[in-house]
Amino acid sequence: MAMWINRNSKKKIGKSWNQWDICLFAAALGFYLFFPFYDGPVWCKDSPSYATMNITREPLYPTFLWIFRRLFGEEGYLMPVVVAQSILAAYATWKLAVTVKEYKDGSRFLALLSVGFQFGVTFLCRFVAVRGSSYIDSIMTEGLGLSLYVLFIVQLCKYVAEQKIKNLGGTAFFAFLLVNLRKQMLVTLCLMAAVFILYELIKERNGKKLLLLLLMTAGIFGVCRFTDKLYNYCVRGAWIEHSGNSMGMLCTLIYTAGEEDAGLFEDETLRGLYEEISAEAERQGLKITYAPQGWVDLSSHYADSYDAIGYGIINPVIQGYIAENYEYTEIEAVLQYDRYCSDMVKTLLGQEKGDLARVYASNLWKGFVNSIARVNRYLNIYAAAAYLFYIGLYTYGVWRKKGWKKRDKSAVMAEIVLGGIAVNAVVVGAMIFCQPRYMIYSMGLFYTALSMLVYDWLKDWKAGKERRRAGV
Repeated sequence: MAMWINRNSKKKIGKSWNQWDICLFAAALGFYLFFPFYDGPVWCKDSPSYATMNITREPLYPTFLWIFRRLFGEEGYLMPVVVAQSILAAYATWKLAVTVKEYKDGSRFLALLSVGFQFGVTFLCRFVAVRGSSYIDSIMTEGLGLSLYVLFIVQLCKYVAEQKIKNLGGTAFFAFLLVNLRKQMLVTLCLMAAVFILYELIKERNGKKLLLLLLMTAGIFGVCRFTDKLYNYCVRGAWIEHSGNSMGMLCTLIYTAGEEDAGLFEDETLRGLYEEISAEAERQGLKITYAPQGWVDLSSHYADSYDAIGYGIINPVIQGYIAENYEYTEIEAVLQYDRYCSDMVKTLLGQEKGDLARVYASNLWKGFVNSIARVNRYLNIYAAAAYLFYIGLYTYGVWRKKGWKKRDKSAVMAEIVLGGIAVNAVVVGAMIFCQPRYMIYSMGLFYTALSMLVYDWLKDWKAGKERRRAGV
């Protein structure tokens, strides 16, 4: 009889949990679906390049849009696109919440907090930020990327904590999608490698397993290069990767280079292109010599100069030179453009590194701040305090458990989320300006991980207080 009552009570508890989870998903779905119906699909500056399958774009998002055009027609496909993006966002938010609830003693409060943090990111983008629209209802890679990244982090955390093959498969799957979505998301492979090294080599010294995991990570990279070429072969009949991979770094190197760096070029054509580009950037005040003092102003000047150099000067100069001097097909012209940009990058890396280091340092810290807040005088201080508080709670948790090797779920989440922020800031900061659009992937995750650390600290404090009362 007692066994039947216990089994029946467990069924009731499980049923109530399922009902609560369903209601949570419905709330998330209602929140995210509000934006497409409030704003409609938002057509952005970059949207045409995705819709037209421009050769500079990675394959996933243009293919995603193409599928919806085939299903709903040229005139009516945008609304279904943003509805699908909203459903994915709701699922990702819900999946994070139920994972937190599962890991933290069934805490519905923490689950609701994690949902609130994800909602907050979207709310800030739509109603507080200058852009005035959410990414969820925008025709941009972030419409999928923000949600896919949350799912990637959830799967990676679950794999590290639970060691289940299905979670490793989920991690690899979402990393594959993200890398095919935008090249910035190569950070997912860097993060996977770092996490595997941390746990399998440093913490548990399992070299054989580490080798297999790193081979899998490298395999994902190889498959992504294959799908990039396959996509371009299907779309334009050329077995090539998407164009423009070197242009971003070239913008930064032009920004920090001086007149004397023309002497680095042995090739006369490259030297002539560099001198024309550099002179025009100088004339428009787009170089580091025109940047105000202070790291915030420097990073802002760099951000303002970046696109102006790339799209306003580099592209017209190099593409114009190719058009004037070669009778190339479209594909041949693109390949030649990439060769020129790549060769100029290799040469300009020989410049004096002082200004480049200044730009990178200011851009790197901007990336860390924009990952959890927004760069300004007061929020910079807040961000520093938030990171110190986060690291302090994490360190306390490791000390409290008297060991670093245990796969504690809060510690796993804290390590992976902070690692994702660091990898993203380091990689993006080296290639492009760290605007919020590139950095907010981990914003909601950071505060979710922080809430889990606070929960553990409060739980430990309460237990210690009860032990003191009991005289133990």
